Amino acid sequence: MKNRTDNGTHPGSPHDIVSLAVSFWTSKALLSAVELGVFATLAEKPRTAGELAADLGLRGRGTPDFLDVLVSIGLLDRSADGVYTNTPSATTYLNPARPDTDITGYLEYLNSAFPAWSQLSAALRTGGRLNRNEALAAAAEGGRETDRGGILLEADPDADTFGEAYATPQQVTGFVRAMTGFSLGAHLALTQAFDWSAVRTVVDVGCAEGGFLAHVLTAHDHLHGIGFDLAQVEDRFRKHVGISPAAGRATFTAGDFFHNPLPTADVIVMGHVLHDWNLNTKRMLIDKAYEALPPSGSLLIYEMLIDDERRARTTGMLTSLNVSLASAGGLGYTGAECRSWLKEAGFSQVRTQHLDGPDHMVVGVK
Repeated sequence: MKNRTDNGTHPGSPHDIVSLAVSFWTSKALLSAVELGVFATLAEKPRTAGELAADLGLRGRGTPDFLDVLVSIGLLDRSADGVYTNTPSATTYLNPARPDTDITGYLEYLNSAFPAWSQLSAALRTGGRLNRNEALAAAAEGGRETDRGGILLEADPDADTFGEAYATPQQVTGFVRAMTGFSLGAHLALTQAFDWSAVRTVVDVGCAEGGFLAHVLTAHDHLHGIGFDLAQVEDRFRKHVGISPAAGRATFTAGDFFHNPLPTADVIVMGHVLHDWNLNTKRMLIDKAYEALPPSGSLLIYEMLIDDERRARTTGMLTSLNVSLASAGGLGYTGAECRSWLKEAGFSQVRTQHLDGPDHMVVGVK
């Protein structure tokens, strides 16, 4: 995507700070474009601004500016005669008709939760967390925006973070689709970043729709996979994995990792899982993985890790901040912290490796 900084800014200009302050304008333009169906509609056929406005029911006089913002950030193209099309990036990642690479479920969740960050100051003052019920319900309905995401709940580190996410079948659908989109970059990178040649079985803990297994089993046809998650997720797992080439080599095991042992496999993967929980739970899950692995088995943990000096990886720190606002007791962590937890659990050959964008993985061998 294009760099959206304007030309002509002088070094040290106040516009550097102003650009940061108004970056939420760009974010909301993208999220509203997903909510309104801009990319899905253009996936059917190119359209002029007038045709798009008519088809999407857009009557605001800012519609031409809205569409051209999407051109300027590299998600739409506009021809000389005023016809809009999706760019290759939007065609790949913003098209619900391509479930193997679609991330709109995550963007729908972000749009639904957009008002929540307006309560950041209050949450930091009080220690409360944000009510996700309405945001999750709205995400299941296509990402409509709701101000309910801005309501604070009293902090309770022992609360069930995901009770809200799994409260209704519709919210399950919205949440697991969001997690598929959130993790897509890591899923694609992991198919090549780890040596799978000697591995025969892999368990994905907190598998959601099974997006990781669908990708890694498709890329390596000797692998068999097990998705481990709460029973409410099974239907979505079977539907998502069932349309992939890996369908016959992936199974689902229902369980609660607080109360059940993890399935045994050569490799256990925990992706974007540990950040949702407090330190004791993080260590408990790593211990459970160690117990479930055979000798020489590997644990793969991937996250948007914070850099060890806590100075550079802004996305990792923002992800941790978001988790602190939305979960009962969760926080992000650095690679050094994660490596220390694995070593304390008994893992050896512990290392950190970059995957894609802000995602890194920590690997330990039993």
